[in-house]
Amino acid sequence: MSNTVTFYRTNSANILIIDDNALVLRNMKVLLDDKYSVSVAASATQAYMAMEKRKPNLILLDYDMPEINGRDLYIQLKADERYKDIPIVFLTSAADADIVQKLLSLRPAGYILKPVNTKNVLGVIEKALRGD
Repeated sequence: MSNTVTFYRTNSANILIIDDNALVLRNMKVLLDDKYSVSVAASATQAYMAMEKRKPNLILLDYDMPEINGRDLYIQLKADERYKDIPIVFLTSAADADIVQKLLSLRPAGYILKPVNTKNVLGVIEKALRGD
């Protein structure tokens, strides 16, 4: 995948999706495009580039990525004054209870299991944006 950050302008909240899987990025963009302004990034580097251009209201972050895993990127973002208040929802294909417990110990705004369930995704996003 190239180092290009792609922005999709619609309405409402700005959501940044960070996932190294191009199919996941495309499918999530299609799912959210009507309701939100969506930007996508395939790596941590692309994510930082996207956030410098437009600060998101919410980040959907893949847990399992090659450059830096989602857990470590989450910790970096929460330690950064510019991004610490942005709610982060993990995306993970790991249904393993230990991994889910590790994710929850970080106190994210939520998590979504892949493959995604449309109703669940929208519910988790709305809840995270409200700060519930």
